Order: sequence, then C-alpha cells, then structure tokens
Amino acid sequence: MKFGIGVVAVVLAGLSGAPAIAESATPAGAWAERVQVIYQKDEGTVVRRAVRVWDSEPEKKLDFVWEPAEPDSLAADGSVTGKGKLVWRVRGSASYDPNTIYSTYVGEMKDGRPDGEGRLQFRSGELFEGHFAAGLLSGRGVHVDTAGNRYEGEFSEGRPDGEGRLAETNGSIYTGTFAHGVRHGEGETRLAGGATYISRWTMGLESGRPEIVADATLGGLMKAQSGGDAGRVEISVAIEPRMTQQAIENDVLAYQHLVREEDIAVYPVDEEMNNFWNGTGVIHESEWMFEDRDLDAPAYVEVEMGSTDGKRVDLDRLELQVANSEAYRKPMLSIVPHRGYNGFRPSFSIKNHGWGDVRDMTMNFQFTGQDEGSPASRSYSHAVGSFDQGTDVGIRNIFDEAGVDTRKLEQGRFSCQSIEAINVCRSQVFNEVGFGELADFVSGDQFLTTTAVGTFDYSWADDAGNVYPASEQFRAEFSLAVIETPNQAECGAGYNQAPEALRYQDVNFPVGKQNYTIELPVRGNRKLTRHVARLKLAAEPRMSSFHQFSVAATFADGSVRKSKPVSFFFMRPRDSNFQPGMEPPVCTLSDDAIPGC
Repeated sequence: MKFGIGVVAVVLAGLSGAPAIAESATPAGAWAERVQVIYQKDEGTVVRRAVRVWDSEPEKKLDFVWEPAEPDSLAADGSVTGKGKLVWRVRGSASYDPNTIYSTYVGEMKDGRPDGEGRLQFRSGELFEGHFAAGLLSGRGVHVDTAGNRYEGEFSEGRPDGEGRLAETNGSIYTGTFAHGVRHGEGETRLAGGATYISRWTMGLESGRPEIVADATLGGLMKAQSGGDAGRVEISVAIEPRMTQQAIENDVLAYQHLVREEDIAVYPVDEEMNNFWNGTGVIHESEWMFEDRDLDAPAYVEVEMGSTDGKRVDLDRLELQVANSEAYRKPMLSIVPHRGYNGFRPSFSIKNHGWGDVRDMTMNFQFTGQDEGSPASRSYSHAVGSFDQGTDVGIRNIFDEAGVDTRKLEQGRFSCQSIEAINVCRSQVFNEVGFGELADFVSGDQFLTTTAVGTFDYSWADDAGNVYPASEQFRAEFSLAVIETPNQAECGAGYNQAPEALRYQDVNFPVGKQNYTIELPVRGNRKLTRHVARLKLAAEPRMSSFHQFSVAATFADGSVRKSKPVSFFFMRPRDSNFQPGMEPPVCTLSDDAIPGC
C-alpha cells in the first residue's frame, strides 16, 4: 500500500557520483584524561578514578564524559574498556546543554577506543555504525556523511573496502565493489530516473559506461542524451542534519531520509512513530508520545542543484512539482489505563490520534503476567465497536467469565500494617478473593495487576472511500487490587519547542490537492554553478498526510532537470479530545493509596 513508510527496517545503499568518503584512515590523536566517580563492583564502593580515552581530534580541545553501562569498565591504567556511552562536548560547557555536544558514541570500547559493536554520531549529521576495531569501522558497517549520502557494506580501517552499496542524495544508487574508500571493480549504477547500467571503476574513475543512458529526470526542448543545461546538473534532496540533530536533542519530532530504488523517502526518525503510522508496533500506554512533545514540527530539507562540470548554467526557475497530497486516515491508537478510586478497574480507554475513525473493532486477547513471554490464559473476545477520537472499554463480564470474584474486588478494601509485611498481606488477599482462571496471571506485590495481550481488529477508510482492514497488537494492564500502604507520586509535564530555522522557506502542502506546483524563489544572479534551497516541509491543514513530489529546475534553453521522486510522510497526530468517562460504582481507595498520577 502506498501509504506505508516501509523503510524502518530496510536499508538500501547506492550509486553514482563522487565517493564522498574520507580519503585517509590513518589514526591520529592523543590520550585525554579526566577524573570521574566510578563504582567498584567487588568492594561495593564509589571511588574517584582517572579515566583515559583516545582523542582523535585533540586540536578541537573538547571535554569528554564516559558513562559506563557496566561497573568494571576501566583497565588498570584507567583506559576505558567495556560497554557504555562516550560523549565529547565543547570544553567548559554545561553538561545539561545538548547544543554543546560534538559527538556521541554508544557501544563497546577497548583500550580507550571504540572496539566491537557501536554507533558514533556527530553533531554535523555524520554517522558511523557497525563493528569497530581500534576506533575504526572494520567489517560490516554503515557510514552516512554530512551531505546525507549513505554507504552500507564492508569496511577496512574505517574505509569502504569490499562489497557495498552507496545511495546518494541525488537519487543514484551504486552496488558493487570498493577499495580504500572509493569504487573499484565492477558495479551496477541505477540513475535517479530509474535507468541502470553496469560499468567498471578503477580507484574512483569510471570506464565502460554506455554512451547514451536515457534518464527519466531529463526533459524539455533538448534531447535526453544532450540535455542542454539540464544535462549538466544534478539535484539532491536530503534532510538537513544539523537541524535534525537539534530537534532530536530537544525531544522534538525529527525526520530522516532514505534513498530507495523508486524514490527518496522522508519520514520520522522515531521508530515508535513509524510503528504508529504503519500499525506495526504494539499499542500500549503511550499517550505521552503525543501529548508531552512538540509534534507540530516540519521536516528540514536541503535541495541542492549543482553543475557536474563546474561551468555555469542559466536557471530560469526552480519549483516543486507535486503529484499528490493526501490525508492519511489510518487510526493511531494509544491505551489510557484506568487507575484510582478503586483497586479493581476492569477497564481502560482507547484514544485515537489518527485522522480517521475506527470501524467495528473487536479485541481478541489472553491474560498473562507482566513479563513478556509469560504463560497465557485461554483466549477471549470482546466487541468494542466503532468510534472516532476514543472510547471506553469495560470487560468486567470477561473477569466474571474467568471466575474472578469481581464483587469482592470491587467492594473490598485491603490494607497492610507495613511495607515489610507486604508478601504476607498479599497471601491474605489471595485467601479472601478468588481469582479463578487468572490466579496464575496476577503480578505485583502491593499493586496487583494482570495484563491482556492480543489484537485490535478493525477497519478504516481513506478519502476515496477505500476500506482497509487492520489488525494491531496491544498490551493493556488492569488493576485488580491495591494493598494500602503510604504511597506518594509526583507528576511533571512539559516539552521542548522545535528549533528555529529562520532562513528556511516554509512549504505547506495543501492536503487533498493533486498535480500542482510550488515555486521556490531564486534570488540574485541566475547564471550559477550551485544553488541551495532550504525548506521546512509540512502540510496545511496540519495533519498526518502523504505527499509525492519532485524538484524541477527549468533552464533558459528550455531543458528541465527533475530530482528523483520524493515521498514525504508528514506525521502530525491529532489531539484527541476524548475524556475517559468510566468510573467504578464504589470508591474504596484513600487519596494516598491511588497509584500513579
């Protein structure tokens, strides 16, 4: 289905253009040392130790902080060895300021250097991920440069070496062999317009390319094989890495891009958001994802048009040619547990943050313990029905069917003289109350719960009236009883704002419109070798929607160059106004016994 992002777990790599890979893999640098507080596992004490790591860029005069994931992470000389996080930041800056972070490495270390599986992310957007040896990628890995070009394949001493795929932001994809960081040997090139050919490379220089390769991104008055000015330029479309990194650090919805064979996909970084879009995750208590973050955030995109021979071209206009802007109506669901008033709450609410209604939902489920993979009860089914922004779901009848003494749980009040005696008090509750078939699936000590796991099965429709079936996994926790002891909880709320980007042009795609253009202003001299347009992509009205477009450059000679098609998955969950309205008939809990906030 065209709506599916479908790129979260699929990695494509690519083709054409210059290698955009570091020329030298020679390790350089110096030791950096600082004193940190370290937990001594054997003695069970905290001590101050000198911590040493290798600084590959000492000229930048950065500070570091090592956050071990396991207690014994230092060798005898203080060099870091073990799993953890290594953060480099501007010297003297506040540790709580994410804007001062230069790079972050998460993974395995040895002798003060990345060694083993890890991920190294720079503020510039550059990324190294895979297997490291002595600080450099070695074996399988991924490198994304600051321009957004992505290589995935074999590495040796930090450089591509062996079989790999290079996907470039101009839409081309090369699949073949590399040596010492450049293309070397035979490989297949897929151009942005879809044409493919096989050629040979010798240390980054291509030979054997066919004389005429038709490219669907060329058009206009000139023949495709000559192309006029259009035949001498390339157009790249990529997420701007610095703005994206700032958004991630501020817990604001951010976007990434991926060059696929058919298009360039622009979609959220957050994997759970993509799961909500695709319906591939587990629906659970995740309302915070929608309400405690700034989700009204654009995608920061850079469009770069540049001549391939360094000579000027005469640009007439630059525009977005949009094939389709369509509302995305698939429901996006979260669970709101019911807590308080009574220890027995056989209900929960479903909130819909999508822009379409839920039709004829049925929940099919089993009861289980809190731990995933725990044994489960027999299967149950409950008709939920149709709803728009949300609905309450009560399954007291299911608990009755399972032999649970719901009347006693609903009207009873259970107390314990101290938290130290909670296990004894828990046993007393089991003696007083019959939990029927669910006795083996009750979890907790003071707060007794059971968990339902299963699927929400329903359908939804798009604006054209097409109906789609959906079956999504869910996990919901039910409160069975509270053994009252003093309990306090604090709540907090708030979120950060999207980063400012005043030099970006706002582009708001009108939802529900097809085959239209959006002009991108070109100021100053139009005879140029390079032009960059920085865009903030969103939709109007602000709603989850799907947009397909290409960037088109028209030149004074009438020739036209188009970018590879772009698929933009704009995520803007709806603010659900549904308020849970299902309250128990009897309130048996004191205020200080209500768990949660």
